[in-house]
Amino acid sequence: MIEIGLTILYILIGCFIISKSSFFKLSLIPTYWLIIIFGIKIILSILITLIYTYYYSDRAVADIFKYFDDSKIMFDALKTNPLDYIQMVIGLDINSAYFHEHYYSKMHYWNRVNNSNFLSDTHIMIRFNAIVRLFSFGFFHVHNVFINFLSLIGLVAIFKVFKKLYLNKEKWLFLIIMFTPSLLFWGSGLLKEGLIIFALGLFLLNFFNINEQWSFKSLLIIILSCIIILFSKLIILIALVPGALGFLIHKKVKSIHLSYLYTVLIIVFISLVLNFINHPLNPIDIIINKQQDFIYLVEKMDVRSAIYQPKFNHLSDLLAYTPQALINVFLRPFLWESYSVFTLFSALENILIILFCVFLLFFRTKNPSFSALFYFSILFALVLAIVIGLTTPILGAIVRYKIFVILFFLLAIGNQFDTNKFLRFFSTIFFQKENK
Repeated sequence: MIEIGLTILYILIGCFIISKSSFFKLSLIPTYWLIIIFGIKIILSILITLIYTYYYSDRAVADIFKYFDDSKIMFDALKTNPLDYIQMVIGLDINSAYFHEHYYSKMHYWNRVNNSNFLSDTHIMIRFNAIVRLFSFGFFHVHNVFINFLSLIGLVAIFKVFKKLYLNKEKWLFLIIMFTPSLLFWGSGLLKEGLIIFALGLFLLNFFNINEQWSFKSLLIIILSCIIILFSKLIILIALVPGALGFLIHKKVKSIHLSYLYTVLIIVFISLVLNFINHPLNPIDIIINKQQDFIYLVEKMDVRSAIYQPKFNHLSDLLAYTPQALINVFLRPFLWESYSVFTLFSALENILIILFCVFLLFFRTKNPSFSALFYFSILFALVLAIVIGLTTPILGAIVRYKIFVILFFLLAIGNQFDTNKFLRFFSTIFFQKENK
């Protein structure tokens, strides 16, 4: 009863902030729509919790539970040594031997033996849960409320960025951002996707704002957002670089096509140079090492959704497999590959996106605009899809990782869809049938 009461209290506080804060005031979008979305996300978070409780009943390997459970060890330091808690939360745990002995060795997921990267995306979720425990008193569903409020902030920020591309189509934009199925589902659980949505939205909003008007506040938010993305999912930050660079070049070069062509050439050149000099940040080696991490995971555990992928050793291997990588991300899982409710859900979403692309051929805007945001979105989605496809030989993981690919792909092409023409066509068919 205490957990239910506390959860409801924080939901009401969230609704109050949404109704009163100017940040949540969107043109042509009623505020109560956002409150409804917030409620839907809370309901989905409960559904995800039930699925991981009763369908995938091994709590020790469930992402929503394992970082929550590990965070208790970090939080308990507050009772005995508050300074240790503060240092661990903000990442100033410099005396690694001491913290490992007293805290990290007791956690199950602080360290991953197969992680080749110096950054671990497990740490940020453990830290996030340790912070929320200050308010939740250890009740799990309160954490669901906090993560969903943060992800809603990110979604609203993305809406504010793209509303310039969707003039007079704000409600259509709202539907794309808030109701893209996989983004809505995975972005509602106690998972790092919620933090990524939050940080990605704030990054985009302040990145485009600072290019119009300099602000130290925007710069600070950009830096903090990059840190969150860096420690949540490094490949998201990598995929942002080409699009952001193209936008900056476009500020100097009038031709938008040349701007992004130069961007691609610069990225390819730098990647080849880093590969040639064998630099630690060589993206080719990072992709190869990440793929080997996943292959190690497949070999160590019984992964039902594993797909065949040859081991990469050289740049030529990556180039040869890239077409298949794009197929894996944009089209798979196929319906016959649906081994679970999650992959079936993703397969159905793939069909819906294909149908939307078909409709787009017939209901396209007469004079579509290809702004910097369009190319930014396409380049971000394409780079991210390639990296995910090359590094991830597990369909179950691809299903979650590609939610941002789907969102930005839809944001790019969705502006080309003439909703009025579409509605007129189907209303005409409907009324003709009625008259008959």
